[in-house]
Amino acid sequence: MKKLFFTSLLISCLFYNGVSADTCIQIIQPAKNIKSGECKEFSTPCDVPAGWKNVDKCDSIEDNQIVDKLKGKEKKQLDFDFKLKKFNSCEDMEKVMGDYIKSYWENNKRNYRRDFFLAGDVAFDKVEGIDSETNSLDFGGSEIKSLSKPNISKNSSDDYSETNIQVKGVDESDIIKTDGKYIYYYNESDKYVYISDVDSKEVVKKINIPKNFYNPVLYVSKNRLIILSSGYSKAYYGDSYWINRSQKTYTVIFDTSEISKPKLLKLYINDGNLTKSRKIGKYLYVISNNSFNIPYRVFSDKEDIDVSYQKIIPRSFDVARTSDSEKQNLKIKGKPYPYNIKSGKVAKCNEIEYVLPDEETLKKYSFNPSYNIISIIDTEDTSNEVKTKVIAGSNSEIYMSLDNLYMTNYMYQPYNYSCPINARCIMPFYYGGTTNTLVHKLSVDGQQVNYKTSNIIPGSPLTQYSMDEKDSYFRIITTTNNWNGTNERHTDLYVLDTNLKLAGSLENMGEGENFQSSRFMGDKLFLVTFKQIDPLFAIDLSEVTKPKILGELKIPGYSTYLHPYDENHLIGLGFDTKENRWGGTVNGGLKVDLYEVNYDRKCGDDNLTVEENKKCKSGDYKGIIVKQKYSLTYGDKGSSSEATHNPRMFMWNAKKKMLFVPSKITKKYNDDDYKNKSIKQGLYFISIHKDNGIQKKFMTTHIDLTGLEEERIKECSKYTGKKSEPKCVKIIGGGEYCKPSSDYRYVPEYCYESATVEEYFASKYWRYRNEFIKRGLWIGNNVYSISNKKISINDMDTFEEKGEIEFK
Repeated sequence: MKKLFFTSLLISCLFYNGVSADTCIQIIQPAKNIKSGECKEFSTPCDVPAGWKNVDKCDSIEDNQIVDKLKGKEKKQLDFDFKLKKFNSCEDMEKVMGDYIKSYWENNKRNYRRDFFLAGDVAFDKVEGIDSETNSLDFGGSEIKSLSKPNISKNSSDDYSETNIQVKGVDESDIIKTDGKYIYYYNESDKYVYISDVDSKEVVKKINIPKNFYNPVLYVSKNRLIILSSGYSKAYYGDSYWINRSQKTYTVIFDTSEISKPKLLKLYINDGNLTKSRKIGKYLYVISNNSFNIPYRVFSDKEDIDVSYQKIIPRSFDVARTSDSEKQNLKIKGKPYPYNIKSGKVAKCNEIEYVLPDEETLKKYSFNPSYNIISIIDTEDTSNEVKTKVIAGSNSEIYMSLDNLYMTNYMYQPYNYSCPINARCIMPFYYGGTTNTLVHKLSVDGQQVNYKTSNIIPGSPLTQYSMDEKDSYFRIITTTNNWNGTNERHTDLYVLDTNLKLAGSLENMGEGENFQSSRFMGDKLFLVTFKQIDPLFAIDLSEVTKPKILGELKIPGYSTYLHPYDENHLIGLGFDTKENRWGGTVNGGLKVDLYEVNYDRKCGDDNLTVEENKKCKSGDYKGIIVKQKYSLTYGDKGSSSEATHNPRMFMWNAKKKMLFVPSKITKKYNDDDYKNKSIKQGLYFISIHKDNGIQKKFMTTHIDLTGLEEERIKECSKYTGKKSEPKCVKIIGGGEYCKPSSDYRYVPEYCYESATVEEYFASKYWRYRNEFIKRGLWIGNNVYSISNKKISINDMDTFEEKGEIEFK
């Protein structure tokens, strides 16, 4: 049916535009060599040479090039090298990039018939806030405000929550941090970083964040507050520069040893948008991506392309505090300050590493170039020079261990498409495509980051938790979703050795299912896929060349995040599911599960319980006994938590066996999935114990409904007390029709006498978004719930309210 539709579309395009059937059209033509029998595809029928015969298809339509390359098979048609290389000089950079850009334009010029946004250059001596003549510094209009006579804390707790990170010793950023004395929080509603003293329960400092910053995140370490952000800088828009110089990454480091007088130690700015960051010890690793904005639309021929390295090399700007008077070159209104300012290229031409596919590969993959700029910053001695590693290529997800950094790049591989030459087709007719992943491995040792090797694998990882490293082996889970007339979907595991060569694999798991979550725990992997039920796979990785599925559990619903409880138990956070009226599957309420993994018991053993034998026979259990020991569902359809896709919001206190998770809980009317009975938002305290089950213990909220009932009565009063005579009209043939007498066509249901104030609040829910609790953390036995309005404090055991800190 699909082939018939496509043929009809092609024929109608030809006739509509008056193109003869003999015209060479842009459609892949399979052909077989008459002598050798070799069969391959040509770009158009006109490209089939003499001695070849057109055929409907080659013997195999399966394209195994990526898999064969990964497995080390030799295939002549796959002749590309994804290893990183270095430019020898600026001249070499111009030639290599020039050749690549010409090839890219030649293969993609049909896509550049319309104008698109171009960002130009901003000279770094004219960065917003920097006066090139006076060398004065105004940090983007920001200011540091001290509250009058703050009571500075002298006490701190050694027991406090840290950011939920993936790898021990590798810190990750968040909008909130604590050091046991103070809580540091970026408040997006007023663009301040608030520093709150947990002892005095006061805001002691607030740092105004520049308006051009967006999505700032924080790190906190000994006597240091670090603010990272993407931002916009004033720029000239034009074709003079071929990378986006309007997007910047800002790194700001404060000395907080004296909290009442924080000192700005460093302001570092580089081209590109902040994508990822990590911190190991005193070293901060900041990854920015700077896209190329090559003006392909202005070229009429590839010879028009003239590459100059000044157009494409990224730049940086560094303001660092220094005690060396000879290096101090900052003056404000003639007064010197202890800072050194310098600007320039982030790297020399011969320091930039790159991977650029050859022309044949460009025809198979979508590979638009960009820069990854890795800035390595010493956060303790900020006067040290920032080290950079520049890789020409894009970045999607990263995994970082204490020794290595793995950077991934999605590479989309479109399938064949067709549109007749000169036809007025709106767009090419795509059969579909698939995604592959290019992995770069770099070693990490302090400020030294060195490229090691690369490889390409099928599919794409879901999140950073889809990757892991153990004993020098890199493990990655990818999902493949091909659309080639049939929707092929499955999940695969690849184990790569220290050189990223394939050591082992486990493919085609959860066929037809969506990859939802995964967690590596030593030599075990737990994996969740979902379509209508939730298969949880337990996988053994102890033999790296032969990973194997140990067990499988099938239950309703699915988990989008998995967290270790102990070596035999796993916490899952996700959604309950149910069937809708059309037979599809939809999310219900939020769901917390405790999974138990019994490595010493499996289906077929004699010591199983009646229930376990029953589930083994039904297929709910396969292999070792992996069971859903306890489960708690709270809320109905429409309930949500950012923690389901942002693990930083999942705060687990293993000692107290208590989970703190911000949630929005929706209750529906029994007969209507689309009608909200109530909505609650707050921090939920959930006890999870392997012997006592899962219990919802407490919920705290910052939403104040005082006066809401009076507001509802006032709003609904306009629908009452008004009567009018019915309006009647004569009907043909006699009689008349009288319209209802109400002056209003619609009266909200929350104005019905049977409705509650909670239903009224549900309709006004987003008006209270600054009171939504965004994070929870603990210090000692106190739990702190944080919204854009305030911090509230509760006792972890008794839940007693112990005060609050308002942001003002």
